[in-house]
Amino acid sequence: MMKNPKHDRQEPYLYFISDLQDARAIASHYYKRWKVECCFKNLKTNGFNIEDINLQSDEKIELMMAVLAMLYLIAVREGILRHLCKPIPLKKYKDGSKQMAISFFRLGCYIVQNLFKDIQGFLKYFNRIISFFFDPLHLHL
Repeated sequence: MMKNPKHDRQEPYLYFISDLQDARAIASHYYKRWKVECCFKNLKTNGFNIEDINLQSDEKIELMMAVLAMLYLIAVREGILRHLCKPIPLKKYKDGSKQMAISFFRLGCYIVQNLFKDIQGFLKYFNRIISFFFDPLHLHL
């Protein structure tokens, strides 16, 4: 159990169940897990709607998960890069807290949708990324 860092009156404490004894280690593990949960939320209901794809074969499911994981990383990357150029505005809540008005993923998802309108756009983007990794001096950027 630890105090809620968001100072939420309705939930003043966070409760964690673990076989570990160190509260900081437990919180650290949950923090890492929360990032994965955010990824799954974006894959399932907040962007890619993977549950709408009715794949039956294990091989097809694995391939689709790999493709979506790659696209998820591309969307987050593009969102972060855009945020570095033009910061995402903050949204202020009644309790005084502030959060970004849109997530890196959601911003990147909009960008990727515009970049990948057709296969040529995807291939051009992918070629630029691949050449970045294979050009030691990154001269293409």
